[in-house]
Amino acid sequence: MPKKILIFEYITSGGVSHENLPDSLVNEGKMMVEALLANFLKFADIEIVTMQTTANVEKEFQQQLETVDAVWVIAPEFDGILERFCNYAEQANKILLTSPAKAVALTANKLKTFQILKAANIQTVPTEMFDLTLNYNQTKEWIIKPIDGAGSENTFLLTAPNDWQKLPFLEKNYIIQPHLNGDKTSLSCLFKNGSAQLVCINLQIFEIQNQQYALKKIDVNYKNDDGRYQKIAEKIAHAFPDLFGYVGIDLIEDENQCFVLEINPRLTTSFVDIERKVGMNIAELVLNLANA
Repeated sequence: MPKKILIFEYITSGGVSHENLPDSLVNEGKMMVEALLANFLKFADIEIVTMQTTANVEKEFQQQLETVDAVWVIAPEFDGILERFCNYAEQANKILLTSPAKAVALTANKLKTFQILKAANIQTVPTEMFDLTLNYNQTKEWIIKPIDGAGSENTFLLTAPNDWQKLPFLEKNYIIQPHLNGDKTSLSCLFKNGSAQLVCINLQIFEIQNQQYALKKIDVNYKNDDGRYQKIAEKIAHAFPDLFGYVGIDLIEDENQCFVLEINPRLTTSFVDIERKVGMNIAELVLNLANA
């Protein structure tokens, strides 16, 4: 059992300028740290340290690593950020209480995720690189998003031919997917060595504003599993055996079908309400996984 743990949240530690971020992302980062700290209150013999806002996040993180036994990384996947900080922890031979960098590298890339899910016969949303030189059927509905995006940032919904004219210049690599209607649900899970435990099923409620999805509310643990969701988690664990600890899985489902949309190898916003709604202490469970 580690005696000293660093909880590192990239955004609130000054990883990016808050001026360039939606308030929602900053607030979500704060809430996740507070909820995780509350989880660790039951461990009187474990010292928890956090990072305050700093001008040089990477340097400060690596200095803090020298003083702890373990680290819990909370960071967005885009631009390789989450993967990079997981790598730092691994190179320093610290216990990583989140998925390793190699698992992050796969799941952060939405095209690779699609390819692995498809190869494993897991129903997923058709995904390909967005290419401006191709003529897409503009009478169909499409979603265009960054290949490594987090949440619904820079995600564009195209439901009519006119919407294509409103697309901004896309600097990074983007993917394109058919827009599927249905409930936007998510699974909160625990993973280790190709096995999965479903923690709860959550309903995500979005609004569409200016061709973009905006998350308004998450109803954590909104229904019980009939066995289907645990099976989905197990299939994903088998397809991505390096996933570890808390993982969020985004789904789109209707009465007849359920599609895996994304895999988030980190704490998600749903985590904030799990102890209150489910009565499970995620920090305790992840520590148990790490020590098993």
